Amino acid sequence: MSTKASARPEQNAPASVGESPNTSDDRRSYGEVTPARMLSFLSERVQDLDADELRFLCSATECASHMAHGLGDAVSNIGCLINADFTPGRMRAGNFENPGAVSGLLFVIADQIRVIGELAQIGADAAFKLSEQGERHV
Repeated sequence: MSTKASARPEQNAPASVGESPNTSDDRRSYGEVTPARMLSFLSERVQDLDADELRFLCSATECASHMAHGLGDAVSNIGCLINADFTPGRMRAGNFENPGAVSGLLFVIADQIRVIGELAQIGADAAFKLSEQGERHV
């Protein structure tokens, strides 16, 4: 499983000022710390988990589904707000007149979509590994 780089410009910068990404040859670089990248890192270790832990992780798929529905509702509501803001004859709230507010909102949405994707992958990987273990015991 791979996590694509964020569209956020600051996420391509080194983790701290003055530190280069290749500070030490001994240390593996996992890239910028993001929730999705952390989930990806953890999901790559699914083969080391026992059946109870895998069953627990199988629920990540349901969690991802709930997050996706919630995010869909939120984005739809934001769309309605923007639409109402630009309807002639209505008072304007002006929530998204600043381009920084729009780009910030889109970066947050993109991060949430990545997390949802990783959660779905974790659930699928755990279910697959659990079914593999079950087949071996037959």
